[in-house]
Amino acid sequence: MRAGIEIDAARIESEIEPMIYGHFIENMARCIYGGLLRNERPGFIRGPWKLREDLLAMVKEIKPPVIRWPGGLFADGYHWRDGVGPPGARPLKRNRYWSRYGPFTRVLDPNVFGSDEFIELVNALGAVPYVNVNLGTGSAREAARWVEYMNGAADTLEGRRRAEYGRSEPVGVRLWGIGNEMYGIWSLGHCGPLEYARRYAEFREAMEAVDPDLRYVAVGADKYFNKTWNREVLSEIGDRVDYLSIHIYLPGPERMAGVLAARLRNGSAGLYHGIVAAPLEVERRLNLVKKDIDAAMGPDSSVEVTLDEWNLWWKLSQLLVPRFTLRDALFVCGTFHALHRTSHFVKMANIAQMVNVLGLLCARGERVYRSTIYYPFLMYTGLAGPKRLGTKVKCETFSTTRVGGIPSMRDVPVLDCTATMSEDGMTLTLFVINRHMTDDVPVELHFDGFSPGGQVDVHCLNGPGANSVNSYGRDEVVGIKREMFDAGDILPLYTFPAHSVTALVLKAQVFRAG
Repeated sequence: MRAGIEIDAARIESEIEPMIYGHFIENMARCIYGGLLRNERPGFIRGPWKLREDLLAMVKEIKPPVIRWPGGLFADGYHWRDGVGPPGARPLKRNRYWSRYGPFTRVLDPNVFGSDEFIELVNALGAVPYVNVNLGTGSAREAARWVEYMNGAADTLEGRRRAEYGRSEPVGVRLWGIGNEMYGIWSLGHCGPLEYARRYAEFREAMEAVDPDLRYVAVGADKYFNKTWNREVLSEIGDRVDYLSIHIYLPGPERMAGVLAARLRNGSAGLYHGIVAAPLEVERRLNLVKKDIDAAMGPDSSVEVTLDEWNLWWKLSQLLVPRFTLRDALFVCGTFHALHRTSHFVKMANIAQMVNVLGLLCARGERVYRSTIYYPFLMYTGLAGPKRLGTKVKCETFSTTRVGGIPSMRDVPVLDCTATMSEDGMTLTLFVINRHMTDDVPVELHFDGFSPGGQVDVHCLNGPGANSVNSYGRDEVVGIKREMFDAGDILPLYTFPAHSVTALVLKAQVFRAG
């Protein structure tokens, strides 16, 4: 069967919110301390800690639209006043959540990276700040005072405190999460949906009294963990929720044995096929959240979805040494495609995490490198347009077996594509994932409502093999190759390489009279 892709440039399916390419940082293992920050006095926990300029330059390249902080599970044990004031005078405290797992995930918190440092980071990167308040061990009053510190006028108590610490102007943080994974017995402050709804309402009321111009993220639950949470929470407080969050890690750290069994049963090829098909499971779970919102609030509800933690995760060592492969980069690109297809209700996503912990970037000592999953962000933030177009794909399919929390699937298309259009309608970008592990796939491309002309800018994310990895000093083994072609030389039949993601950036042909 000959493969084909039809792109309908006259049909705008939805608007793509740039915040789906967002990020997340948490005081966990070496994400912040030993990752974003380098210790100028190694072995001395109080530092001084300095932001890594080499790593910051790499983050700037992927244009992070939004960064979530301080957690995550860490947030529900974090008291923000510990992290303000002169860094040398801040208390050295036990990491309230992650210390339970020992030095592997970080025992002590020097509080050097606090509210001011987070704002300096997002300002340097041009990102939107997204702050999670402490619902688990904190209070509504504490959360309200944090809003006042960030956003309040100079003549308020926290405004004066802010000025004392060398920052006179309010920041204007507008996006606030209330709690994290409260449905889970592993969380600080774990509670049922009705108790969570009551506490959420209490926190929001206190925060709104300080600043009425905020947007709030409520804790939602993947049905894998709690089947009724979303509807029960929304039935109580849905009219006071702007975003409902969901977290998806596949195959899942709690399913390590299942991943090992899948590898033993089906080898690396079986693991490859399960992981590159996994974005379809992400998409299915996102649609289930939308069904919960519609059931509780009606189809015209203004509640939107944020996938504010997501990634591949199936073994503890990934918290320190991610070792992501080209296969895993294909998963990230496939997740972007799922987010495009659900962009009518998913308005933000934050990959966990930016550095070291399941990281896009890996840093140790003086060295830093781009992992394979860095490159999907470089490709999509640089090339994707704001409008999603209609597409149809005809190609061969394959089947997968269960890999941990990734279910078995049938009829998975070898090709996965998404097409976007620029605001002015002059640039169409077609992203195509070839999931085939060994074979290139020739594809006939057909465009309705768009005539490509001139040169085609081709970006291809690939590597020597599906299991290729990047490492210190070798962070372009998996990378992006760019070439330019005349449209007439490569269209309408284009061959997409095995185990690759290709972006074809096409310009509209302009006809001139005479």
